[in-house]
Amino acid sequence: MFLNLLTERQKQSFLALATKVVMADGRVAEKEHVTLNVRVAEMGGNIQAPPDEIYGEPNFAVFDSPLSRTIVVLELMVIAYSDGEYHEDERPIIKQLAANFGITDEQVSRFETWAKRQSPLSAEGWDFIVETGAFEV
Repeated sequence: MFLNLLTERQKQSFLALATKVVMADGRVAEKEHVTLNVRVAEMGGNIQAPPDEIYGEPNFAVFDSPLSRTIVVLELMVIAYSDGEYHEDERPIIKQLAANFGITDEQVSRFETWAKRQSPLSAEGWDFIVETGAFEV
């Protein structure tokens, strides 16, 4: 939804973080997979996550503005809720990110409330698009 506002380098690091989130609970649910693919398509389709950021430490420094930091946390929460559950293994990743970005607990709570509402609507919209044959995921 907002990923087009990130730089190419920020998109790569976002994809690494998103991959960490969907893999955190040990399985990638179908809706998480679809949501992640949709985000990749929104970022231009040719974004590659640096493997060292998926399996190692995240690159927080690349998110150098309040705008990029907010986008990353919002979008990760939508991905986390895409399977209907913000799993306990996904929470520490986003919580650490928000803390590193200086995002308050109150803001995180507001972001989470928004993501709970947004995620099913986003998935439903993409279901409509796929149903018409306009896009394959």
